Amino acid sequence: MACTTGLAGVCLAALPAHPAQAVIGGRPTSTAQAPWTVAVNLWRGTDAYPRSGQFCGGTLVTPTKVITAAHCVADEAPTDLGAVAGRTDLRRHTGAWRRVAKVWIHPRFGRHLENDIAVLTLDRPMPPGYTPLPVATGADGGLYRPGTRARVYGWGLLDDEGREANVLRSADLRVLPDRTCARLNPGDFDPRTHVCANNPVTGDHHSEGDSGGPLVAGGRLIGIVSWLSHDNAATPTPGVYTQVSAFSREIARQLRR
Repeated sequence: MACTTGLAGVCLAALPAHPAQAVIGGRPTSTAQAPWTVAVNLWRGTDAYPRSGQFCGGTLVTPTKVITAAHCVADEAPTDLGAVAGRTDLRRHTGAWRRVAKVWIHPRFGRHLENDIAVLTLDRPMPPGYTPLPVATGADGGLYRPGTRARVYGWGLLDDEGREANVLRSADLRVLPDRTCARLNPGDFDPRTHVCANNPVTGDHHSEGDSGGPLVAGGRLIGIVSWLSHDNAATPTPGVYTQVSAFSREIARQLRR
């Protein structure tokens, strides 16, 4: 299964800074408030393993399609994967789970986490109550402006002591200027395909286990949790996200299949 210090715990070599690490800081939320948030898991462990076998996050964008990070699933067979919706507390057997029938990974996904996006096709549609989240497109440039309010969701680590979140959490962030993350991560941050966000007051950020989860602004999926940026005193703990709008054409093709 995937294994780094990053969100999914994936075994990736030469990661940019710190691969994305439940949201450190933030607050508890629920899948009733975010019905499109799904746990990506090992499907055989859905109701047997602790925490439903969850190792990454994802976003339901149609009843049968989930967007996640490529680094979450690059080393997994589709038949080993599942997705769970409507399960706020991973220790319970609530919600709906589906097997993954097919996985599309961006053909130029690289081990430095470039083009870090994948689309999972479920074996059956999720029930109608699990409302999909619209995907940002090229027409949504305003959602990427510096200062835009955004929110990240996940079940990753709660702190640097390795405590896992059993209940879904979220954190409020603001989009950062591209030049800020480019300066902190020279050669790794690409403003054409990445978006950077942080909470300058609390330092809340995503953590290990949150990889693949949603960054949401304006009622749309604008980013996919990918990795953690280098920081400094003026810019505490930025997160780097795959910029969804940059891949809207590829996503649209996958959603039609």
